[in-house]
Amino acid sequence: MNGKRMAGAIAGGLVAGLGITAMMMAGEKKSGTPSELTHLERAGARQLGVRSVPSSDLPDATEQAIVQGSHLLLSAAAGAVYAATVDEDAGVVPSGIVFGLAFYAAMHWITGPLLGLKMPEWQADAATIGTHTMVHLVFGVATAAGAKAAANA
Repeated sequence: MNGKRMAGAIAGGLVAGLGITAMMMAGEKKSGTPSELTHLERAGARQLGVRSVPSSDLPDATEQAIVQGSHLLLSAAAGAVYAATVDEDAGVVPSGIVFGLAFYAAMHWITGPLLGLKMPEWQADAATIGTHTMVHLVFGVATAAGAKAAANA
């Protein structure tokens, strides 16, 4: 396995994850309501029997660090999965699109609902599905671009 490519995929996933994190935090600030990531963290905390704040409250700094830190760890892990599973010769755009869509399906259509962290994606409205799809497409392409750039450096 190419270590540079792995590092680049992880870096690409982190860059995309940071962008998504910034977008979610800005949305919280603008709307005054917790982001979807915050709701996911709180659902997990409740399942583990950890006391959680009311679902309508904005996260404090500690909770925000946990929410966003967890999201960035997931982004880095997804980058590693990309590097481990996608052929080095694959094109950035096609492999990024396929990976982004696969990651979206795995997280929003399968894992989240199975773990009881979120409602099934098929119950969401079209705007939510469209937003999630676009965000994960960008994530996948950024991850693929990071992997390719590092492998060719």
